[in-house]
Amino acid sequence: MAAALQLGAARAQAPAAKPTILKPGKPHENCMVLDSGQKLEYRFEAAAKVNFNLHYNKGDSLYYPVKLDRTTGESWLYEAKSREKYCLVWENRTDKDVELSYSFRVGK
Repeated sequence: MAAALQLGAARAQAPAAKPTILKPGKPHENCMVLDSGQKLEYRFEAAAKVNFNLHYNKGDSLYYPVKLDRTTGESWLYEAKSREKYCLVWENRTDKDVELSYSFRVGK
């Protein structure tokens, strides 16, 4: 019950979603450094199906804790396993502009 209340409080404090236009074939990326155990809450909605991932680099390797193809939305709470630079990336694989609204919040 306490965890549900904490998640509900975190959602109430999340910043308002801002619309962004995804151009065809061009990714939109938003990166941040997360410490081990730190939480990233994100949500998004797209007017058409887009590819989405949450990734980080470690040396020469790229890791994808979350990777979704052809989705119109997602809402998730991710806990970082190690201190890394994490990136939220959306990609429009259509031939028309797609409106994307997203928000994220980094917590403890």
